[in-house]
Amino acid sequence: MAFENLTLTQRIQAANIDCMRHPKFALLSGVICMGKSEVKEDIPTAATDGKNKYYGAEFIKDMNRKQLRYLVLHENFHVALKHCILFRDWTKRAPQLTNIAQDFVVNALIEELDPEFKFVERPSGSLCIDDKYKGWSFPQVFNDLVKDAKVVEMQSLDEHMDGDGEGEARDVEAEGKLSKQIDDANRQGEMIARKLAGKEGGGRDIFGLAKERITNWRDPLQDFIQSVCAGDENSRFCPPNKRLLASGFVMPSHFSETVGELIIACDTSGSMTSYYPIVFGEVARICQHVKPEKVRMLWWDTSVCGDQEFKPDQYEQIASLMKPKGGGGTTPEVVTEYIAKHKIDAKAIVWLSDGYLGCDDPITTMPSLWGVVDNDSFVAKHGKTLHINL
Repeated sequence: MAFENLTLTQRIQAANIDCMRHPKFALLSGVICMGKSEVKEDIPTAATDGKNKYYGAEFIKDMNRKQLRYLVLHENFHVALKHCILFRDWTKRAPQLTNIAQDFVVNALIEELDPEFKFVERPSGSLCIDDKYKGWSFPQVFNDLVKDAKVVEMQSLDEHMDGDGEGEARDVEAEGKLSKQIDDANRQGEMIARKLAGKEGGGRDIFGLAKERITNWRDPLQDFIQSVCAGDENSRFCPPNKRLLASGFVMPSHFSETVGELIIACDTSGSMTSYYPIVFGEVARICQHVKPEKVRMLWWDTSVCGDQEFKPDQYEQIASLMKPKGGGGTTPEVVTEYIAKHKIDAKAIVWLSDGYLGCDDPITTMPSLWGVVDNDSFVAKHGKTLHINL
């Protein structure tokens, strides 16, 4: 049957199959098979919630087969790269700019894999595409677009929805489960792509292709907290979490009994401004993975400009509750002086900074972990260092 005679749902199915059979785009096969691919009347263009893909009936009705392949690839690359999971806090803070930056990354990938447009065709209308961004990661594109006032005039090809597409926000456990599903789907796709390409190995890796580098706080934080609590008579592990046993993880069900109060000291000097979305996301992950009894958030530049306290029932919304203050120079000693002056009795301190201090990191009376953004040259002398590379 001719493509134009197919129903809209059948056209999407045909485009999905075309992509799964293509030697290069077959790396998305596993992701294409994840979740739902639905045509909906109430979607203006297209959308994804990180698993399911939705296509607006009015938007796709006049698309030819090659244009629809482009759109299908666009949505599935967003899923494969975990844009709705990893950068969820960025979306909450700057939804339009985040979506546009992610579109630049995804569209550049599609056209890198089909540079002569033999398989795809750009959909009509404005499209976020610029040769300048080939090989760039999402955070790099985002930070570059922040400088461009014209970005407000750009239109994204789709929407990124929160939750599971049915109005529910994902919790951390569900988000972790979805992330694992996507990892498995990406591996399946890479195996299929290698077979179609007639290769025994060397298949393309989704994240390698997109140059996205992800910070894993869970393992370093677990090691850090366990070392902090070693020898503490109050540090005892609860019985293993039964929900995690099936996944092969034998971990205590709660860290909250072992951590106590945790200080997170965030550098708010001028050079850190563009990294705020990263900071919000990393703080949320710290709270959700470690679950301290209380988080003391200290915002500092040449003084401690802000002091916020958060309890566990606020951790899910913590990214939207944080109020950074400052914007001047960088003097980390003011944090240790503030802690001493106010007699803050915390279990540990996590610093978030770009590491451009102009001095050594200060000596603290408690264990320190430095989360350093995009600066591999910085290594803390008086604590542990975790590099957050973009």
